Amino acid sequence: LIQRAAGSTIGSLFRARARLAPEAIALDDGRTRLSYTALDARVNRSAQALAALGVVRGDRIAIVSENRIEYVELMLAAASLGAIVACPNWRLAPPELHHCIELVEPRVVVVSPRHAALLAQVDCGAATVLELGPAWEDRLARAVSADVADVAEPEDGFMIIYTSGTTGLPKGALLSHRALIARAQFNSHYIGDAVTANFVAWPPLFHCLGGEPALMALLEGHVVFVVDGFDAGRIVELVGAHEIGWLVLMPSMVGTFIEEMRKRGVEPRGVALCGSMADLVPAQQIADVTRLLRAPYANTFGATETGLDPASAGKLPVGEIPQHFGKTQSPYCELRLVDADDNDVRDGEPGEVAMRGPTLFS
Repeated sequence: LIQRAAGSTIGSLFRARARLAPEAIALDDGRTRLSYTALDARVNRSAQALAALGVVRGDRIAIVSENRIEYVELMLAAASLGAIVACPNWRLAPPELHHCIELVEPRVVVVSPRHAALLAQVDCGAATVLELGPAWEDRLARAVSADVADVAEPEDGFMIIYTSGTTGLPKGALLSHRALIARAQFNSHYIGDAVTANFVAWPPLFHCLGGEPALMALLEGHVVFVVDGFDAGRIVELVGAHEIGWLVLMPSMVGTFIEEMRKRGVEPRGVALCGSMADLVPAQQIADVTRLLRAPYANTFGATETGLDPASAGKLPVGEIPQHFGKTQSPYCELRLVDADDNDVRDGEPGEVAMRGPTLFS
């Protein structure tokens, strides 16, 4: 009991949130709206269905799917079992996807109907392959909705997100429950005093700017609007109808989003923060989108392996054309700039970032 006293995990925190706000809406994809109670029940059924296939603590479950409600359910089900969700990119060619799946030796591979033909070209080894849809729903209907035993520990792996770095085949970054919880805490600190931190989950759930913030929003009791990719019209509709915490916009999509906002004449209900990777966005677009959303721009510097740390504490003001994109060190991390021999470089000299903190991957 003493060992478990500080042992919160993604699964245990989600169940606590479901008890606190049972009737609040958790997931909304424009067709289906699930309350926290309903989502909790489906997560438990998903966990029971996976356990019936032999999935135990430490096993890997690979998901090859576009953004959909079941993706989030499976992530939370894995958390409950102490299993690890591997999140390969469905845009990969079959040999690359095979590499990602072979790398993690999954017990189960779950695929959406849209990507079943792609996965059929991939050798999944000894894994059981399940397709989302009627057959999966039949499995859930036969499973019980009771909680599964919480066996995960904070340092257990929870999610594998693939990152190519600069060379070679994708590499799997293993993120623990501890790291995701720490990232959630920094995310909440970064967004600030917003009334709500509802999240528009349009970035791929296999990416750290999609799956991570979606889980973070659920741990805090907010709504996750699941969107099937960058649908500018749908995103603008959501901005006009709901308060949003951090509206993630990738650099190449800011211009399209601005055009859609202007075309529709939408007034934002309330956005706390927008954007990402400001260095890659034309300065005028940053001024335009922040003015339209009445929200500062996220001047981020992070990585899949680190989260928004090490240097994402800065924000670009509303309506201003930025003259520079200097970064501000994040709180709760230690940062050094070092040379090839791990010696600190002098101020003004380039170096490699070395970072330590609770958000780091395993």
